[in-house]
Amino acid sequence: MLRALVALVCVVMLAGPAAAQSSITLNANPTILVDASINGRPVRLEVDLRFPDVLVLSQAAAERLGVRRVPLARVVAALDDARVSGRLARPHVAFANGERVRVNAGVFPVPASRRADGVIGPGVLPYDRITIVLGGDAAGARDIVLSLDDPDIWRTATDVGGVEAQLSFDSANAPTVLNRSLASALDASGGVAASGDLEQAQLMLGLRTLMQPVTSDTTVAGLALGPTLARTRSPLLGAEEEGAVTVLADANLPPPALWLGRSAISHCASISVDRSSRTLTLRCAG
Repeated sequence: MLRALVALVCVVMLAGPAAAQSSITLNANPTILVDASINGRPVRLEVDLRFPDVLVLSQAAAERLGVRRVPLARVVAALDDARVSGRLARPHVAFANGERVRVNAGVFPVPASRRADGVIGPGVLPYDRITIVLGGDAAGARDIVLSLDDPDIWRTATDVGGVEAQLSFDSANAPTVLNRSLASALDASGGVAASGDLEQAQLMLGLRTLMQPVTSDTTVAGLALGPTLARTRSPLLGAEEEGAVTVLADANLPPPALWLGRSAISHCASISVDRSSRTLTLRCAG
């Protein structure tokens, strides 16, 4: 994955844009969208909290927007046990606050978004404080404050049933998703139990796969996992080009990780990140 749970690993990427000393509040209902422009052309971008500070475009969108690829430079999206190879681009993106930033972009032979022209990680947004509104603030709400190694990547280390794992958030999709490494570790310790038949679900980048519904009493940062899907060995489907997805050997699987889904954070009013303090704060019901 672009360097997160089912981690998106970006190769030959340079440093992301510096943040301006300002703030933005975005609504996650039903999807986090932000208006911007690329090469002077208006675009609507989906903000995916699972992504690092990169822009992702499909080949068709890149051509429509006149985004030029960097010659001979490639990127790789590592989605758990598979890789999707794409081309590197570095377009300028202008935002509503007047900031114009040059962004590292991956152009892939898969659909980037069903809802927008492309997808960005929240770290691309040129604001010092970013707040994502999930719902109304409840009486007796409490703040869950988590530390970030990199304020441009909304991911933190956490304990999941005795397993050290990387935690990210998914505000657009209901289920929590466990990657293969974490699912295997929790299965071995009895931390999860299968619940029902395999079902097809969206992963990211428009790709889908079969996953195993599981149940667990495990909590993360004091939050129940909610409906949970565990990654299996099933292949990824949905690539626009034959052979676009390659499979990794088990030895190359990423470390344990999970995306905490919208159901798990349904009692939270907001997620916010303060770049200066490198903290992520969940405002949740007490």
